[in-house]
Amino acid sequence: MRSRLLRILAVVAVLAAWVALCASGPRREADQGGRGMGGGDGGDRGRDAATVTPAATAAASPRVRYTLNDGWRYAPGPLDGAEAPGFDDGAWERVDLPHTWNATASSDEGADYRRGIGWYRRTLALDPSLAGKRVFLHFEGANQVADVYVNGRAAGRHIGGYTAFAFDITDNVRVGAPNVVAVRVDNRHDDDVPPLNADFTFYGGIYRDVWLVATDPVHITLLDHASPGVFIDTPDLTAERATVRVRGTVVNATARRRRVEVVSRVLDLHGREAATLRSTIVVPAGGSAPFRQLSAPIARPRLWSPAEPNLYRVVTELVTNDATGAGEEGVADRIENPLGFRWLRVTPDSGVFLNGRRLPLIGTNRHQDRAGYGNALPDALHRRDVELVKATGFDFLRLAHYPQDPAVLEAMDALGLAGWEEIPVVNLITTSAAFAENAERMLVEMIRQHYNHPSILLWGYMNEVMLRRPDPLPEGYYERLMALARRLEAVVEAEDPGRATVTAISYGEIDNGTGFQDIPDILGLNLYFGWYYRSLDELGPYLDSLHARHPGRPLMISEYGAGSDERIHAREPRAFDFSTEHQQRFHESHLAQLLARPYLAGTAVWNQFDFGSAHRHDSKPNINQKGLLYYDREPKDLWHYYRARLLDEPVLHIATRDWPVRAGSRAADARHDVVVYSNLEAVELVANGTSLGTRATQNGSARWTVTLAPGVNRLEARGAGDGEGRAVRDGTIVVYEDRTAPFVRRDAPVREVAVNAGGAYQYVDGTGLAWEADRPYEPGSWGHVGGDARLDHHRIAGSVEDALFQATREGARAYRFDLPDGDYDVRLLFAETARRAPGERVFTVRVNGVVAFPALDLAAEAGPYTAVERTVRARAAGGGGVAIDLAGVAGRATISGIAVRRRR
Repeated sequence: MRSRLLRILAVVAVLAAWVALCASGPRREADQGGRGMGGGDGGDRGRDAATVTPAATAAASPRVRYTLNDGWRYAPGPLDGAEAPGFDDGAWERVDLPHTWNATASSDEGADYRRGIGWYRRTLALDPSLAGKRVFLHFEGANQVADVYVNGRAAGRHIGGYTAFAFDITDNVRVGAPNVVAVRVDNRHDDDVPPLNADFTFYGGIYRDVWLVATDPVHITLLDHASPGVFIDTPDLTAERATVRVRGTVVNATARRRRVEVVSRVLDLHGREAATLRSTIVVPAGGSAPFRQLSAPIARPRLWSPAEPNLYRVVTELVTNDATGAGEEGVADRIENPLGFRWLRVTPDSGVFLNGRRLPLIGTNRHQDRAGYGNALPDALHRRDVELVKATGFDFLRLAHYPQDPAVLEAMDALGLAGWEEIPVVNLITTSAAFAENAERMLVEMIRQHYNHPSILLWGYMNEVMLRRPDPLPEGYYERLMALARRLEAVVEAEDPGRATVTAISYGEIDNGTGFQDIPDILGLNLYFGWYYRSLDELGPYLDSLHARHPGRPLMISEYGAGSDERIHAREPRAFDFSTEHQQRFHESHLAQLLARPYLAGTAVWNQFDFGSAHRHDSKPNINQKGLLYYDREPKDLWHYYRARLLDEPVLHIATRDWPVRAGSRAADARHDVVVYSNLEAVELVANGTSLGTRATQNGSARWTVTLAPGVNRLEARGAGDGEGRAVRDGTIVVYEDRTAPFVRRDAPVREVAVNAGGAYQYVDGTGLAWEADRPYEPGSWGHVGGDARLDHHRIAGSVEDALFQATREGARAYRFDLPDGDYDVRLLFAETARRAPGERVFTVRVNGVVAFPALDLAAEAGPYTAVERTVRARAAGGGGVAIDLAGVAGRATISGIAVRRRR
């Protein structure tokens, strides 16, 4: 009871300490005169508001725009006829958007998460004030094929799950009467729709916002790939002057031609007019006409950069003599877009230059899903993710592996994060014409929808596309893949020559002789030295060799990372053990090596957050665990290492929060390495009131070896260097359960000893019980007699403690526990992780000489990769302790865990 209480107290104290801490605080351009880049998504988004009325937006713009997120009905399945207005949806589930039917895919659905059809229906009543306007539905995203119906009539189909789409529904709706909107969404695998295969979950549903937009018959187009319809760039830009170009298309839905004046005002950071652009165009009846405007030079523009994310705005209005809009007289339409003045240059030997200055892009990757939400996040949580990226000290964010929510782009613009955005052509392709057409359309949609965002510097169009091979391999597969890559590269050059292109490839793709590596402007490298292959210290020399072999090729580290599990801890961490200690060691090594190589265009951690990947096994099934923060966005200790290396503000963090409960059965087990992450010059560590000395920080860290006392240990780190001479402190606690006493005293307060059989790591289960790393038997303590350790990361059925069952010891003759005489409960854990067929592994288990299981056949009894737990009672007498004997009948015995608890 005492040890369990101490574990609970440790968790409470760690949480309290965290709360207190949170409360405290191209391409070929010259350095000057190069082309600037467009930086958007337009309109008065009103993203913090719920559904608004036409009256609420009328004062701001003649364009009416409000969300349709509430009041939907949802049902799974094909449901023939569900588009009909009279279809009975009364029994359907009521949902609000954003919504996904796979919200629990990472927890209880796993690899069998539903990929199929889902229907959404909603009644839409249009205010009479919208009579005479054009009415549109704008979807920010639905995965992955969406068919939209209004009053039973098809409004349109969109293919692709990560870009927006819009349909004109004017002829389908009735003003002043109820209308029925029905949407059929399908996230089934389709050979012609990327992505085909990837290390993330393909959530289904209308998982981003839906908007109703109503405009004057004369308006800026909404149907140019659901873009803002206005594209802004800076064809002449230096630090001294800037020229702004505004392009777009005006639609005339009336029966006569119209003369329209287009007025674009460039507003500075304070809302003052920096330039006005005017042009007059004639738009044919029932047609459209383009416009193109060029401003007079703007003197000394405030440049956009991650350090100073200066944002201008461009307000574009259409002025006619007889506009029916509700704005000022004669204004038929008005939209607003962001503008950032900046230009980019990339070199193979010095990396990225922004606005003529070298900018090492140090950043991370982000997947959009989150625990409890799947991919259906509200805008506030998207923004919060971007804030957490910035708070890490990063200046760069790769949006992997698909275009992301408009709220993300807006936050990147405002906070100052340089970005890489890409389409989901991942792992492999289909050689069909339809696949190539869909990929190209996705690329055009992404570029046009996000063209105006100054944060986006790089467009990506492929990720690790040669990592996997179709089976069977189609004839000419790699030739067609190369042709698709060149085709997509040409699309970017045509759509947006002011930004750089990039693709990412894996370690095995780098020198495969295809020539793929020389197609994009920048080659992204997804490297996992010391995780999937090779060793940690080989990364830097490997990069130097690659750079020497290809000196004209700009290189970027687009992914590097290692997985971790807060329940797994190792004194001697190793690759793929999922210990937090190995993840920390991995990043400490990698970041230091990467920062020492200035020829790199940038680096990006994989990943900022743990994320859903339904086909993964690992220690947490369905989750990719390589994040700096957990799936629910709680920070890992490792997060503070990056803060210590990258931030100027004082950082001081004792990296023990991920391992607050520890246990050991030998005196030496009380000695633990403690690391403090800090950017201060020196740090002092105090343990239980005693100073352990001051250490100089190196690579953002200082280290001590601490002998923990039984029970609660209070640790405090102290340093000076906040710039004003004030002390900086961090405190936390660690609970240590000393298990040496139970082996010499019957009345020892600790009553339970738990062993992670076959595991080289300590594992802390959901109750707070620490299962010690396995070791050979030592007299006076415990351990195994013979056998070999085996580790398999296949998911385990029947338990949430997968990592405890994935480690096994095979062929052990026995486990011995030299405990005092008395009565004990012996809990035995098993899982078949090697042989699948019944009868191939059968073994006998005896506890203190008594046969507990005469012929245990795990495959026959439970099946492979399934947890089996048995508890037996044993009496220790005559100083014999507790002995578990294992004997193979067919094959070798196997065991995953043993917990021995004194009864009295």
